[in-house]
Amino acid sequence: MTAENIFEVEHVTLRFGGVVSLNDVSLFQKRGEILAVIGPNGAGKTSLFNSLTGVYQPQEGTIVFHRADGRSMSVIGKKPHRVAGAGVARTFQASRMFSALSTFDNVKIGAEDHRGFGVVGAMLRGPRTRHDDRRSDERTAELLRFVGLAERANVLAASLSYGERRRLEIARGLATGPEVLLLDEPAAGTNPAEKLDLARLIRRVRDELGVTILLIEHDMKLVMSLAERLYVLNFGSVIAEGTPAEIRANPVVIEAYLGTSTEASA
Repeated sequence: MTAENIFEVEHVTLRFGGVVSLNDVSLFQKRGEILAVIGPNGAGKTSLFNSLTGVYQPQEGTIVFHRADGRSMSVIGKKPHRVAGAGVARTFQASRMFSALSTFDNVKIGAEDHRGFGVVGAMLRGPRTRHDDRRSDERTAELLRFVGLAERANVLAASLSYGERRRLEIARGLATGPEVLLLDEPAAGTNPAEKLDLARLIRRVRDELGVTILLIEHDMKLVMSLAERLYVLNFGSVIAEGTPAEIRANPVVIEAYLGTSTEASA
């Protein structure tokens, strides 16, 4: 792990009509870091994720993604597929899996869509798809083993538990070969045992695969156990930044968001 920054966000403002979703937001993320963004509902967390991935286009500021090969890309003005192709993958709070397809096919389609085959081409196994079919199968099987879903490869994705679906979404994100993985509420709907397993998996993604992790999560116990550094958003603005210990003790954060519940969950 190095101190090199992978994301640099400077003075970003995002407006929807007269509503300011992000207000002069500046932050950075180090390569190899597990960074969390927390805040109340409506604080601007998902708007930030959408801005980092090209879904939203802020009216002011800059977002720069620094690739491992030394090249840098300005995210603002780029389409989501361009940002993803550069090495930025994400999961969503609401599952976007193909429920009628198998676990295996969900991961494989994610990888092949990223390579430009498209969902239809991947499903129909056209000539271009068949060329790399065996390698794609091997990679998909490898990822399913990594996330603990190898034995569930042939079951329909709709039959997976919430915890298994979250693992599937992480596998789909990893299938694109990202440098950074953005996780939007990865623990939503999971039970305490699944949360522990998920935390271990997220650490392994960083430690074993070298993928930088940026997450939004409401479960403060999970966040504080995973994140090395946090930013706190409130009404679209950054109100604090620091280590978990610094955030727990910050009176502005406590008043705006954490309250006394953090002490109980720490």
